Parts: sequence; structure tokens; C-alpha cells
Amino acid sequence: MSVKTMSICLVCAGFFLASCSNTSGKKAESNTEEATLVGDDKDEHGCIASAGYTWSEVRKDCIRLWEEGVRMSAVDDAGKSLFLVFSPDSTQVELFFSEEDMPNEILDRRNLPSGKYAWNVEDDDTKNVRFENNQWTISQRGTQIYLQTEEEADE
Repeated sequence: MSVKTMSICLVCAGFFLASCSNTSGKKAESNTEEATLVGDDKDEHGCIASAGYTWSEVRKDCIRLWEEGVRMSAVDDAGKSLFLVFSPDSTQVELFFSEEDMPNEILDRRNLPSGKYAWNVEDDDTKNVRFENNQWTISQRGTQIYLQTEEEADE
């Protein structure tokens, strides 16, 4: 094969490869534009739900409940649960319920005559959060409704 023929073949092969790479680049580019990016699901506070983050009003930050909160289980229904998240100074606690239709509740710390604390709202009909017998409890109208899960209480 002559040098001239070889050169023509190499030039043609180069053009062929260059045109293939441009086409595949355009396909990859259009696929990227159509696909939703993982982690691109920020809420109004900038929390990324797909990474497990949710906004905490008492912390004023995006948190992962299982890392920052205390897990509680309903006394009468094993399917219900909630997380307690305390403000940095412990003057407030935020309740995150497992039921989607239940809004978060924020309770304020109050001094008890015994010198201990309870977190509630001034109205007696609200939930009361207390630390009793080495575990967190939530009661309403004198009846316990949530208890700290055993694995949390052991830590």
C-alpha cells in the first residue's frame, strides 16, 4: 500500500471517529439534561430530603432525625412513633410525628416544683415531655402516650 493511500485512509478514519464522538457526546448531554440530579430535592430551607435531612425549627438547621433526635414509640400503637429534638439550650423541644398529617409541635421548658423540668405549653391539655426513670416519656391528660424506645434508653 502506498504512503498516499495510507494517508487518505487515516484521514478518512479520523473524520469517521470524530463524527462518532460528537454524536455520542450530544446524546450524553441530552440525557443529562433530561435526568433529575440526585440530591437536587432541596426544600424551602435548603434541606435535602433524599439525603435524610429535614428542617428543625428549634435547631434552625437541617438535621437527620435518627442522628439528632430521641426516638419514641406510641404506647397504644407500635406503628406510631416520633422523634424529640431539643434546642441547643434545651429551652424547647420539637416533636416530629411519623404520621404525615400530624404537624410538628414545639413545647417550652417549664420548672417543676421538684426542681426538674417538663416541656409543654401552658394549656393543660397539651403533651408533656419529661425524663422519668432514665427514659423520656410523653403524656397527655395524665396518660402516657409515648415512651423512649428501648435501644435509645440503653445508650
